[in-house]
Amino acid sequence: MKVRQLFDKLIENWQVKAVCFVISLFLYVIYQNQSVDTRVFSVPLGIEAKNGFVSVEPSPRTVAVSARGRSEDLAQVRESDLKAYLNLSYVAEEGSYDFPVLITLSDSASVLNPLEIKVTPERVRLKVEEEITSYVNIEPLVSGNPASGYAVKKVSVSPDQIAIEGPRSMIEKITSLRTLNVTTSGAKRSFSSKTKVEQKGIFIRHEDLEVSVTVEIEEMSGKKKFTNLPVNFKNIPANLELSAKTSDVTVTLEGSLPALESFTPPDNFVVADASKIESAGTHYIDLTYTVPKRFKLSDDFTKSIPVTFTQRKTSDTSPSAAEEKITLPEAKVYEEEE
Repeated sequence: MKVRQLFDKLIENWQVKAVCFVISLFLYVIYQNQSVDTRVFSVPLGIEAKNGFVSVEPSPRTVAVSARGRSEDLAQVRESDLKAYLNLSYVAEEGSYDFPVLITLSDSASVLNPLEIKVTPERVRLKVEEEITSYVNIEPLVSGNPASGYAVKKVSVSPDQIAIEGPRSMIEKITSLRTLNVTTSGAKRSFSSKTKVEQKGIFIRHEDLEVSVTVEIEEMSGKKKFTNLPVNFKNIPANLELSAKTSDVTVTLEGSLPALESFTPPDNFVVADASKIESAGTHYIDLTYTVPKRFKLSDDFTKSIPVTFTQRKTSDTSPSAAEEKITLPEAKVYEEEE
């Protein structure tokens, strides 16, 4: 009897009760939809491989990860809580494969529930090859010109080899790697410079080490011509005087170009000894040159010059005048400054 009464109570005004239930369900659905939100994250795409195979094609830098869940839960999720990667560890031989984009959550994000995750694209096609290691030479890259009169004698690098890793087909084509540029512009002495080794594309890897490039600079040898040099006369006889001489005196020196560029012949560089002249007139006098030890006299030099002497006038017959002589400074030996 009681069961019958309870049943009658339940079906009493059942139309009204049904309408109320539908309305309640509708309101619940609306509430749930209003409390659920969606956020899209741009997540870096990594590659994992533990079987000796690597990709030889570029993969997308990022993927779009769509997370759906309650608004208050999504507010706690950060991009760093999501990790997207391709796993190459199951590849057994070289070839092209479609790899699924895998997503993992951090511990703090994985406890959020419900949280629906969707990634775009879902799969990425890559070509993979065996990864190998090779030792190649390091070649120093040097540019620029040393200072005038100097030249690069030798360039060396230490260490001179480096280990590189990457896809077999790419590594087999590489025999050497260059350093980053080292300039010798204006250099006057040898020097060493620390620099890096070039990166040969995104698939070739090597240790990011510093190498030492040593550049040996040397002075260049050459010649320089000096013209119109003054002549220092000595030992002119007392009864003669110099009336005419040529100024066309030329000499060519050999030696270090920087030293030649900075060298200025002194006054006593060219000497003419007139001790053998006995009479007035034009005579050829041999020239001597005081050449510093760091230079060498080339064959291209003036060996002698014509000089004209006249008889000295002796109008004053006093003993003092008769005995008067012209004294010229003796030529001094020019020594190179240390």
